[in-house]
Amino acid sequence: MDEGTRLPSYLRGGGSLRDRDVMNLLDQIELYVLQTGEGKASQEGYWVFVYNSMKSGLLMTKAMEKHLCYKLRGLGLEIPL
Repeated sequence: MDEGTRLPSYLRGGGSLRDRDVMNLLDQIELYVLQTGEGKASQEGYWVFVYNSMKSGLLMTKAMEKHLCYKLRGLGLEIPL
């Protein structure tokens, strides 16, 4: 699969390469966590944890925040405050 098709349009062409690389890494970590968590971890919990961690650690760029909010909405979650 072309990795560009997995990303929203604002990251495909306009986002920085760093942001895209970080989001791809987070996707890979998600797969690892869900596989090794054996029912102890959830996809929703993972992305809320990532959002809150990045927000509190001041690691969030605007493009990454947009992408994480997109992910959370796609999972049917409200955006954390």
